[in-house]
Amino acid sequence: MATSNFPLISVYMPTYNRVQMAIRAIESVLAQDYPNLELLVVDDASSDDTWQVLTNKYINDERIRFFRQSSGQGACAARNRAISEAKGEFVTGIDDDDEFLPNRLSSLYSAYDDKYSCVCSGYIWDYGTVQKRLFATRQVVGLAELLDLHTLSNQALVKRDRMLALGGFDINLAAFQDYDMWVRVVQAYGPALRIATPSYKVNVGHELGRITNSPKRLDAHKQFVAKHRAQMSERNLQNQMFYRRSMEQIPFRFTELISSCRYGLVTLKWRYYLKHKLGVLSRWRIKVFSKGLTGLFKK
Repeated sequence: MATSNFPLISVYMPTYNRVQMAIRAIESVLAQDYPNLELLVVDDASSDDTWQVLTNKYINDERIRFFRQSSGQGACAARNRAISEAKGEFVTGIDDDDEFLPNRLSSLYSAYDDKYSCVCSGYIWDYGTVQKRLFATRQVVGLAELLDLHTLSNQALVKRDRMLALGGFDINLAAFQDYDMWVRVVQAYGPALRIATPSYKVNVGHELGRITNSPKRLDAHKQFVAKHRAQMSERNLQNQMFYRRSMEQIPFRFTELISSCRYGLVTLKWRYYLKHKLGVLSRWRIKVFSKGLTGLFKK
């Protein structure tokens, strides 16, 4: 395939202190069947040998450009730097602990149409021993649906000039930066397209112990809602309250469940309700996903 027939896609990747995972992510980008790409890796001032290992390993690959922050500024600042340095008509991202499937870029580009603000896909949640496909259905997602729930993904294919016009990722948000970004893209440029074929693997097996209800994350959610409050309907607000409840792991009473279901996301809310009713089974399920059956017998 002649690369001139395909626009350049720039892939941005921040990394910090996990060089082996970063190598896995880089290799998945280099293995793409899309013929015209560049990868911009931004080292956010790693304190280990990440910079030396990566620059030495890929010194002869012209598809990769490396940048190093003089001080740690966070993943959003690293992404924004890569986007500003990118040469492609399109940009998309990868986190350093995740992976592209080989058809990632080609499937997103094939689905792209300017009537959509951006294109994303279903994705694979990899717990370690079990993989789960999420949002693996084709859907056009408008602003109203997106403000109910983040039904896109943390990465999307979008024209670079659109990202630049919107100022890139919000470095003032401690979390929900990707959600905020796609809300702003959809608001400015119209509905997004999500294609069904999962082509992005989120590796969560190494971080199942993380605290999702940390004060930092809860504060960021409050900040996110305040930022987009003017565009939110009562339905959106109620569903954001449900999401916050799920982060804080506050169970529904049955009457609360019925009341909340008036605002949609019925299946998700029933699953949340039953998860708390069957709490022990739910915890066992996560252990099996991450460690296999032997995980049930380990503390």
